[in-house]
Amino acid sequence: MATMEFGTMLGDIVILLGAASLLGMLCERIGFSAIIGALLAGVLVGPGVLHAVATEPKDMEQIAEIGVALLLFTIGLELSRSRLRTYGLQGVRGGVLQIVFTIACTAGVVLLLGGGMSMALVVGSMIAISSTASVARVLTEQAELDSQHGRVSMSVLIVQDLAIVPLLLMVSFLGQSTSFNDVAVELGGRAFWLACFLAGIFLVGLLVIPRIFGSTARTGNRDLPIVLALVTCLLAAWIAWLLGFSPALGAFVAGLVLADSPYAQQIRADVLPFKAVFLTLFFASIGMLADVPWLLSGVNLWIVLGVAAAIILGKILVAGLVFRFLRIQGRVSIASALCLAQIGEFSFVIGTAATRRELISNEVFQVLTSASLITLLMVPLLVGRSHWCSSHLVRLLVGLRLMKEPGPEGESLAELEDHVILVGAGPAGRSVLERLRVEGREPVIIEMNPRTVRELGREEHRVVLGNAARGGILVHAGVKRARALIVTLPDTKASVGVIEQARNLAPELLIAARARYKVHNHLLVEAGADVVITEEDQVGDVLGEVMIERLRGNAPAE
Repeated sequence: MATMEFGTMLGDIVILLGAASLLGMLCERIGFSAIIGALLAGVLVGPGVLHAVATEPKDMEQIAEIGVALLLFTIGLELSRSRLRTYGLQGVRGGVLQIVFTIACTAGVVLLLGGGMSMALVVGSMIAISSTASVARVLTEQAELDSQHGRVSMSVLIVQDLAIVPLLLMVSFLGQSTSFNDVAVELGGRAFWLACFLAGIFLVGLLVIPRIFGSTARTGNRDLPIVLALVTCLLAAWIAWLLGFSPALGAFVAGLVLADSPYAQQIRADVLPFKAVFLTLFFASIGMLADVPWLLSGVNLWIVLGVAAAIILGKILVAGLVFRFLRIQGRVSIASALCLAQIGEFSFVIGTAATRRELISNEVFQVLTSASLITLLMVPLLVGRSHWCSSHLVRLLVGLRLMKEPGPEGESLAELEDHVILVGAGPAGRSVLERLRVEGREPVIIEMNPRTVRELGREEHRVVLGNAARGGILVHAGVKRARALIVTLPDTKASVGVIEQARNLAPELLIAARARYKVHNHLLVEAGADVVITEEDQVGDVLGEVMIERLRGNAPAE
């Protein structure tokens, strides 16, 4: 019997992955994301249409959750503690306010339609949660994870993942299975175990895991580091699940701990193939939840489409207003809100628990489940085009006098052409900036330090916050339409990364770079730099000029 079940599930996995691959390639050919192909594959081969898969969608989804854990693990590996500090508290405050106001607004609508308070709170909780897996996948594909709206969106999504526990406790309380005091004790206990989990994983990640990775690297065995990377990710996810938290949250924290280790990039490369397989399986299993016969009966389809449209528009409006209240720039607020305009995978967990306790009917759950699939199908379009959509919406709102004209810090760069991009605003970058302004050229500056970005904004410069080594940041700065790129970073490795990205995106771009030492010149030239200025040569020239002037008895020029 066990052999038959294993064979059935193995065949179902092959069917799902095969269908997802074929439809994913088709979607990519016509300009859509492969995520849409995976979702449609689940709908097609699932119980709603062809019934080619015998495994229950929920069972398949549990296996596919490994993909979500691996995705969040790789994202955590990219966020060193120094970069994480640049996210600030704005995203955290935005996440809390977004959840609270989304629940409040949704509950108000449900009450107006005649629903009870318990039902209103449950529906609001389901709609408040967005899809971490979908949004993170598209932001990664678009190289916008480190953009301003990418940072805000990911901060909010992490807060939403943390909010799953108190929301499930609220459902338990509404189901009258426990008293308020019991829920309060349970919530306090969960908070205690969360603190213990975070402290424990940080200690192990800082003191133990790097040594283990170092030992495996010295053995010369190529397979051991891969196995160890998977064990690290899945162990953290499993412990988080045992403590009642999201497995993806545990994997994310494990990635954060290892982000500053020298093995971070190698670990990320090792787990990427596994992430691709399991994440595709995850999206396909979500598509299997669609009950197509029910959807096509009567007016159900129109109801679901209306609910999905209301959810998308409502979440954009609520999140956008919350971000504007937090004084986040208009275009970034709208782009971040577009990234959060869907119902997430963890909403199904809340809905299932509420249905079991008869807080919502099966019909309401089916409507929300079907609407969530439609919102997930829109993720690649809304998130992938968030920058373009937000720029046009800002222009429209300014025209209607509902928003002030954005200043230089936030103005759209979409129409700039033949401009200069300056990477880095340190002392060398400031000198280049002043020289360019004297010549009448106002560059677009890319800088990672938020404090420096604010200072440049107050000085009315065009500035983009982010890592220029990421293609999405360069595209946002208009690299494909720029005349030149000037890289003033002191770190040669970082400069090489920026130059390679820029050269791939704009083959004809004129690129100039700074080199600390002459021995590094060839690295920058090989990466694609047209002009390399070496500090050693320049310092020697200046020292020679100064000393000659001194020897002649003349005061050196300032």
